[in-house]
Amino acid sequence: MGKSRSKKQLTPGQLRSQGWTKSLMNTLLPKPRYRHFNGRSMPVWEREDVQAAEATETFQKQNLGAKPQGEAGRAAQQAAHTVAKALAKLWKQAEKDDSLAWTLAGHYHRAVLDHLPAAARGRMLRASQITGYLGSFLGLEKRCDGLALPGELTHFVQAAGWMGPNENAPLAGHVRVRYARVLHAAAQQAIDQFTQAQPEADLAGLLAREDFPTQQLLSRPIGTIYSVWYIPQIIQKSLNVLIALNPKDEYPEARALSRHFILHLGGTNTGKTYAGFQRLKQARTGVYLAPLRLLALEAQEALLDAGVDCSLTTGEEEDRREEDTHVAATAEKLNLKARYDVAVIDECQMIADPHRGYAWTRAILGVQAPEVHLCAAPEAEHLLRRIIDSCGDSYEIEYHKRKTPLLCMNHTVDYTRIQPGDALITFSKVGVLSVAEDLRQSGKEPAIIYGALPYSTRRRQMEGFLQGRMQYVVSTDAIGMGLNLPIRRVIFMDTEKFDGVERRELKPEEIQQIAGRAGRFGMYDKGYVGATQGLSFIRAGLNTVVPPLQQAVVGFSDLVLMVDFDLLEVLTEWNKMPTVEPYVKLDITRYITLISKIREQGFTLTKEEELRAANIPFDETDEALRELFFRFLRLQQQGEPIEQPELAQDTAHTLPELELYCRKLDLYFSFAKTFGCPVDEDALYDQREDVAEEINEILLHRLKNNIRFCPLCGKALPLHHRGRVCDACYRRMRK
Repeated sequence: MGKSRSKKQLTPGQLRSQGWTKSLMNTLLPKPRYRHFNGRSMPVWEREDVQAAEATETFQKQNLGAKPQGEAGRAAQQAAHTVAKALAKLWKQAEKDDSLAWTLAGHYHRAVLDHLPAAARGRMLRASQITGYLGSFLGLEKRCDGLALPGELTHFVQAAGWMGPNENAPLAGHVRVRYARVLHAAAQQAIDQFTQAQPEADLAGLLAREDFPTQQLLSRPIGTIYSVWYIPQIIQKSLNVLIALNPKDEYPEARALSRHFILHLGGTNTGKTYAGFQRLKQARTGVYLAPLRLLALEAQEALLDAGVDCSLTTGEEEDRREEDTHVAATAEKLNLKARYDVAVIDECQMIADPHRGYAWTRAILGVQAPEVHLCAAPEAEHLLRRIIDSCGDSYEIEYHKRKTPLLCMNHTVDYTRIQPGDALITFSKVGVLSVAEDLRQSGKEPAIIYGALPYSTRRRQMEGFLQGRMQYVVSTDAIGMGLNLPIRRVIFMDTEKFDGVERRELKPEEIQQIAGRAGRFGMYDKGYVGATQGLSFIRAGLNTVVPPLQQAVVGFSDLVLMVDFDLLEVLTEWNKMPTVEPYVKLDITRYITLISKIREQGFTLTKEEELRAANIPFDETDEALRELFFRFLRLQQQGEPIEQPELAQDTAHTLPELELYCRKLDLYFSFAKTFGCPVDEDALYDQREDVAEEINEILLHRLKNNIRFCPLCGKALPLHHRGRVCDACYRRMRK
């Protein structure tokens, strides 16, 4: 008990030997505890508190003397040189072997010699400090804390210069006699403590490195050097062997093909995707890649209607057909091992998206097809040509122009006086629902479209507009990508949007993408763009030339699993690796966060399982979805079946409840497919359709009951808002 206490607690005498004064003890240390030693009570302080106080600027300034100047400075440097020469001789004379302890002790010895000249330029120590520091060094032979060892050696270096002019002093003699033994004993104890904490660690590999960072040994314990310096070095070496610097070289099968690209470039509603799609219909085998599940589903249906057997694969559902010749998929789901005659990759300007762009980069570099059609906005041309050239493939370009002119209106629009064929654009779900209800109260029946709307419900709303039952559209920017509706005028109700990080102004490319939905060819001879406010901003965005894309986002491949270290450490080091122009690394924050949370929950997964789990598409920031994910993971780890989530049947459901339930069903399907769990896909399909129909009924007949309004200002309240009044009115009431 006494030994344990002496390691962790320091008495006033021990503190004074380290340079503490009574004033410093009273100022920097907490109130002492009292322990009984030899029949009397004595104050003691915790070693951790003392070490923290010694690191403060106050202790450093008051504890140390002035820096040696002039003749004193030259004398200090000479003393350090004399001591270094003496210690080097002592080390050379010591009997050593090839053990890890002597190897580490040798590194400590070199660190001491390297730091002696700098220590001679530091502030001078008092005699009590010198005695204490040298005595503590000698004490390392019997008792050494690996974590505190760098500090102990630093103190020794600071005091060692004293031995130069005092070589005949008894204390200096003790140090000379025991110097090598102390370093060896301290190294052995540090190794024992390290291997006990990390028995699987390759300490021999670290100590054998020619570039071992000896300069860090007086500031970091060996465990920290292993984790912070050595592991990243080994991981980087392994990654450099496995992963090519140029992403194109990660796809040797595609590089072996002679591929020809056809670039279809144009704005929204120019028919660029239609052109590539027609060629896909004629091909013996083919694949269509889209940014949205909705577009992949529409592509599958179009191919089936044309008599082409086509399967579907997205993150949320699959429809595999035994005799298929074609596949429609979201970009992330491309099978790089399959070969196709023709590939069509849609919305290729997404290649620059920081979160999903890697899927387009991977598809363009790796798809195995001799004929590849890339459909993209004009600003992607330079970047796509550069990537194709780097692959050694050929290309041709087809520029697509609008067949109906797009005109910006000269005056703002009162949204309560909109005309049939108008689409009102606002950038929040509650805004869409509130505007839709306002229109409905005035006798105008709108179709409703927003990102969280299940596909089947969105389809019902679109069909209502296409068939004329609804003459207006109220939508978020979800309308901007892939929804070909007969819209005459696009009217912006906002000029700002929340992008998940901040509320910001719309970018010119966003304005052009959405506005381009106006003027359906064959139905309207012109398309119009207007606004309820900020019309000049919208006009400027329409007339702005979008600058060319400069970078393509690249992700990591499954090769990271082949590096024999912790997955999080490997991903972190992969993120630091350089890559060639024009590529930039994928933002891996989600992977790091989700894998960390999996471990915090106590799950022990293989690296492959962790990576598969992190790839499941769901909103991990939603508490309900996160809890469901971990419940599925727990059942899977226990070998128990996961079951389709249920929806309570004894109560009326709100719109947010139904939308959340749809996301739960998507998570259920994705998780089951990822981990090979059985799924009753027919039952899942039926449940999705039932919920989609219930949501559609709310949008058509019970929308007002699902929206709450502030009774003071009339503003629509967010769907999950808990208060009776809006935040702005609440703040005014408080004032």
